[in-house]
Amino acid sequence: MHTFDSPEGKANLATIESKLGELDDLFLQFCSQQDYRFSRSLNIYPRRRVWRRQEIDRFMDLEMAMGFQDSLDRGFYPEFPWSLYARGSLCSGLDPDVSVLSRPIFEHVPHCRLAFILADSLDRGLHILNTMTESEIRQHGEKWGRRAEPGAADL
Repeated sequence: MHTFDSPEGKANLATIESKLGELDDLFLQFCSQQDYRFSRSLNIYPRRRVWRRQEIDRFMDLEMAMGFQDSLDRGFYPEFPWSLYARGSLCSGLDPDVSVLSRPIFEHVPHCRLAFILADSLDRGLHILNTMTESEIRQHGEKWGRRAEPGAADL
């Protein structure tokens, strides 16, 4: 088992990040057409995000669909799985908790297929995000924050 700071773990994550970077142009094209912003992962966990802040924060995250330890140990391979989620969130000002509603766009898609489906998937995700409402996020979203408790989204 590799650790994230071992030479092998670092090399495996760097390769995953590099292969993911090959898709950045598709994200940037979507952002320029839809007035969204693009961000790469700022931590050791390779992922991509497109987002727009308004009354509802709307974002889509492309995330590894395998455990972090597996990614450290196996590194990149053509069938490396990814998932894309559309998420809406509300921050109610003084409340430190945030409600986040997450909807899958796709799950466990192998890397070798991403370039073929990503543009259409981002468009589908945009439709999901544009139809999300504040009441839907409050009613069905999961609470995140210091005071959030399991099941808090069901209250």
